[in-house]
Amino acid sequence: MLLAIDAGNSFVKWGYHDGRAWVSQQRASLAAFCADPLHYLDTPPTRVVISNVAGTAFQEVLMRALPSSVLYWAKAEAHACGVSNHYDNPAQLGSDRWAALIAARAITSSPCLVVSIGTALTVDMLAENGAFLGGLIAPGPQLMREALAHGTDAIQPPGGQVVPFPTNTPDAVQTGVIYALLGTIERAAATFETKQAASVACILTGGAANLIISYLNRPYQLVDNLVLEGLLIMAKEEKPT
Repeated sequence: MLLAIDAGNSFVKWGYHDGRAWVSQQRASLAAFCADPLHYLDTPPTRVVISNVAGTAFQEVLMRALPSSVLYWAKAEAHACGVSNHYDNPAQLGSDRWAALIAARAITSSPCLVVSIGTALTVDMLAENGAFLGGLIAPGPQLMREALAHGTDAIQPPGGQVVPFPTNTPDAVQTGVIYALLGTIERAAATFETKQAASVACILTGGAANLIISYLNRPYQLVDNLVLEGLLIMAKEEKPT
């Protein structure tokens, strides 16, 4: 049984795959998972492929919980699974972004933006030939709200809605946050389309992706656990040991 783990900044997502299909996919907060990983990983795996951007503390937790012989820590490479990495230093690219790009390449051979919205917003540009041309990183919606709350005295909004002309502070904050996400995505799309001389669609993932889909003015495909899908492809094609 293959176990794929996506350890992010706030949450850990994991799934068991029996070689034919996903048996289960789950998630827990990073703190809860680290406190008792074996409470969540109740099926002994034969192999584990991990994307870890949560740091060395998570790595140590997992190494204490599972045999090191079955663990494979995914890392970005110059080329793998049909994707070529044009980062100045390919190894510097986060393993979560790399796995998401690999999954996106398996979904479509057309140029696309790979957009993940969680603790951070990442917008990565994947060309028709499988080249990852570069990408953007910005704060996710919760980080934006927290920055306003911590950096100001007067802006402490309990919530709000997206409206065309906000007339109260909660709505002003929520609309600003969503417009900031959309603006980053749309500007990246416009730049990418100019280079590609073709329209590009979005592959969306992440726990906060649902916040923008009603407002996104371009084709998109929402894929839950895109990183896990990429890790599965890496496990099959790269055959980690």
